[in-house]
Amino acid sequence: MTYSHFQHRHKFAVWCAAGAVYRNFTKTPILKEALEKSGVVEFIKENERKDITPKNFDIHHETWCESIIQTWGKGNISGGSYGRAAKLLAVYIKSMVVVHNAQSKLSKVAHPPIDRITLQNISKDKNIDHPNRTSWKKINWTELSKSKYIELINDFRQVLDGQPFWFLEKYWTIYG
Repeated sequence: MTYSHFQHRHKFAVWCAAGAVYRNFTKTPILKEALEKSGVVEFIKENERKDITPKNFDIHHETWCESIIQTWGKGNISGGSYGRAAKLLAVYIKSMVVVHNAQSKLSKVAHPPIDRITLQNISKDKNIDHPNRTSWKKINWTELSKSKYIELINDFRQVLDGQPFWFLEKYWTIYG
């Protein structure tokens, strides 16, 4: 049996992603299955170092989220929102790609994990001139619908104004 660096990163990334979303939700094997069925693992394996535009990434992201939600539905897992699927993907991609190679095209366009801490902190930044800034603190990421998630992603792209998307995580802290 061979064990590749990709497999090693995958195991770690699944563990990280599951830990970010499983609380009061479901178990790691179910989250792993949803990620693996979504197509994101194969996409990263084949495209990690290739060019990708934000629009192209968004198209893939939507497909992956819908697949994850569908897998959860087939397993009778309740609470499987678009926001939860998006965070599972974001932490997985962060662990697999962004932390591994922050300069890759995929790292620059992949959606960052969105959680309460990030939303609270970014909404407090008075240097951000965006009409929705103060409302971001009221968002519950576990309840985000597809349309609200997309709206939030578009808001954050405007705020970052061309910087790599992972820059948004300057608003995330590990201590809440």
